[in-house]
Amino acid sequence: MDKTGTVIQTDNNTAVVEIMRANACGENCVMCKAACTTTHQTVNANNEIKATVGDMVRIEMSDKNVLLAAFFVYIVPVFTLITGYILIGWSGAVIGFVIPLLILKSLDKRLTKRYTATVTKIIRGSERI
Repeated sequence: MDKTGTVIQTDNNTAVVEIMRANACGENCVMCKAACTTTHQTVNANNEIKATVGDMVRIEMSDKNVLLAAFFVYIVPVFTLITGYILIGWSGAVIGFVIPLLILKSLDKRLTKRYTATVTKIIRGSERI
């Protein structure tokens, strides 16, 4: 995953980068008529190249890590919810949904470093698209 954004805050070796959030219509909202709006999203990224506030930067994260994180956050809770409902009923569904979320919350600090984007390049004026 490669994204381009603007550094809005820095702290030690971390930068908060504001990126344009991708829409389902592929940034062509007028053509799809879905009435979606362009929104910004902030991402915490490792800042080993020392980008400063206001710099336009490229951030990268392994596609494998992005897909794995999405799987654990979106698919696993739904799978355990359905499994819990089939095995026990409504109480099993609730338990099956909540337990994976609690496990993810407890692992959050350990996994954050592994699933954090990295600022890889400061984009100069002539390199902007």
